[in-house]
Amino acid sequence: METLTAAYEKAPRRPGVLRDRLLRFDLLMALLTALFFSLILLVLLSLVGAASWREVIAHVGSSRGFDCILLSLKTSFAVVVLTLLLGFPAAYILALKQFRGKAFLDTLLDLPIIMPPLVTGLCLLLLLNQANPVGRLLQEWGVRLLFTPGGIILAQFFVAAPFFIKTVRESIAAIPSNLLAASATLNASDFYTFRRVVLPLCRKGACAGMAMTWARALGEFGATAMVAGSIPGRTETMTIAIYMEAMSGGLGNSISTALVLVLFSFTLLFVLKLQAGRQYEY
Repeated sequence: METLTAAYEKAPRRPGVLRDRLLRFDLLMALLTALFFSLILLVLLSLVGAASWREVIAHVGSSRGFDCILLSLKTSFAVVVLTLLLGFPAAYILALKQFRGKAFLDTLLDLPIIMPPLVTGLCLLLLLNQANPVGRLLQEWGVRLLFTPGGIILAQFFVAAPFFIKTVRESIAAIPSNLLAASATLNASDFYTFRRVVLPLCRKGACAGMAMTWARALGEFGATAMVAGSIPGRTETMTIAIYMEAMSGGLGNSISTALVLVLFSFTLLFVLKLQAGRQYEY
């Protein structure tokens, strides 16, 4: 596909007029882009500039700092695994199947994304308490989710999973229909088509969706705080620790935890996006 610059160069024009217009437009776009990324960098540099690496290392090595980082990594990884198991089927159905109520399900999928996390946490709190039949049934089965790591996983999954499903759904929907039709013509089963055609061709979207899901689960605060509280060493994730330390005057520990969270999230997103790009090339 020709670039915009190449198209302008080939188009009939008065000498220099369209080229000057193109240069002015590109300059405007470049300035606005630089402004946008400068804002992001300024926000991040404010955190980096306020951090003391000696304090960061000391806080990460402390029992409370290490516990909250480890808990966040454990629960967010569990969310990724759970999302892979339940998200792929949902993305597959929404992308390739036509049925009544599909628009309703699609809207339902968007709801956790736009709903305030505190509202999500309140809904989960109402669902899981003993006054609710579901919560009472879980209690009878010996399943405790409120103020436990299991509640953290549930809250993070509810908020983060839609990012994976929506991304993978778009990737599956973008697969040329003639490839799927060819597989059906050869009498391949739906499972064989899913495994040998759909999965390889949506790997890029799956990697991008997995990165977004993991990062979103790591950064979840509102719903997690409502469902799991803030019990040091048990339900205190990195985001909760950042808030609690900042509110109690421990700004240094809050900055240290925030810096670890940002560095890990950026590295995770960057590596998975690079991997997705390599898979796309091949």
